[in-house]
Amino acid sequence: TTSRVQLDRETFSCSICQDLLKDPGTLTCGHSYCMKCIKSHWDKEDEKTVYSCPQCRQTFTARPDLRKNTMLADLVEELKKTGLQPSKKLQENVCSRHDEVMNMFCRTDQQSICYLCPVDEHKGHDTVSAAAERSEKEKDVKLLQQEVEAINGSKRRSDVKQQVRSQQQTEVSRVRELQEKLEQEITELKRRDAEMKKLSHTQDHNQFLHDYPSLSPLSESTHSSSIKIRPLRYFEDVTAAVKSIKSHLKK
Repeated sequence: TTSRVQLDRETFSCSICQDLLKDPGTLTCGHSYCMKCIKSHWDKEDEKTVYSCPQCRQTFTARPDLRKNTMLADLVEELKKTGLQPSKKLQENVCSRHDEVMNMFCRTDQQSICYLCPVDEHKGHDTVSAAAERSEKEKDVKLLQQEVEAINGSKRRSDVKQQVRSQQQTEVSRVRELQEKLEQEITELKRRDAEMKKLSHTQDHNQFLHDYPSLSPLSESTHSSSIKIRPLRYFEDVTAAVKSIKSHLKK
């Protein structure tokens, strides 16, 4: 039956090439592959020095020394005699017109074709090997990826610039606030200094003792010491002057 044929095809097919096993070799994990297919798979893993089974991913520290599974090979040959024929790769990769593997590509019609198609319905068309077309497509994909990365990079730079501008605006606002508070503190300290000088020139002892309590203690939490902000060069002189006046008044 059709289902039995399909089951036999899946059971005795190589999972790498998707075709009936040819010169099958069986690994210690129990999975079988065409000798040529599994060797090609391991050739790609030579640099890693660790070899694996494509199906169960079991690894081998040394490249297995494969030998042909003659019993499995004979069984596949017997199945071929009963009507189970190789599929010439996957059925969807076989040309329905010529029953040949479609290993070429028609750029004019943008479709896969076999080597016989350029002789008739694709005659005169721009045709190349499937490998060559894939190479070109991969180049296009890389270019698109680079464009996407460039756009994302530009967006990230734009976001950073926006953040910098926002931080600059915030910093300007804080600097202006600090400037206003420092100016208020300087004005207050100058007023206190004038009051201290006036009191120090009072000759009448009783008057001095009467006016002294009206001078409130100099606050420790003045603006210049309570503001949490990164020091700015053009405020260093102002801050130094404020500290000098405070020190003078405390004395």
